[in-house]
Amino acid sequence: MFISVLVAVLLAASPEPGSTSSIERFFIGTTEGSGTVQMIASGRHGVTDRSEGRKDASGALLLDQTVEEEGKPARRRSWRLVRAGDNRITGTISDVKGTVEGEIAGDTIHLRYRMKDGPSVKQSISIQPGGRTAKNRMTYHRFGLKVATVETVIRKVE
Repeated sequence: MFISVLVAVLLAASPEPGSTSSIERFFIGTTEGSGTVQMIASGRHGVTDRSEGRKDASGALLLDQTVEEEGKPARRRSWRLVRAGDNRITGTISDVKGTVEGEIAGDTIHLRYRMKDGPSVKQSISIQPGGRTAKNRMTYHRFGLKVATVETVIRKVE
């Protein structure tokens, strides 16, 4: 549900045109995520996703993702993210209103965006030592109050 945004942003974050960072190498190709969603009103349930990432000729990250959240039908998301200078990232996601904004700090990326259905999201994803997994944490806010938290682990699939 939420992992792809970070994946897409990380892929788009090349230090130089034509180069591929360690973060990008993690997300190019197939990744899978699994974890939990904690909703204030309805409790905890599972979430998984599978993503296919690639860079286009301009260096933008294109990401196709399928998200399966317990109790909901599977849904597809599409991402297009680009480097906006230095460590900044900008882009679009199919279920996000407006643009995705973010920055990269070492092996961690921080993103901010608003979902089309209302809540604002702050997301951080950190590549773990060894480079085979990443931790993702998202917080959803509505009217200034935290309404949900998502925590997942993403793994590189060979």
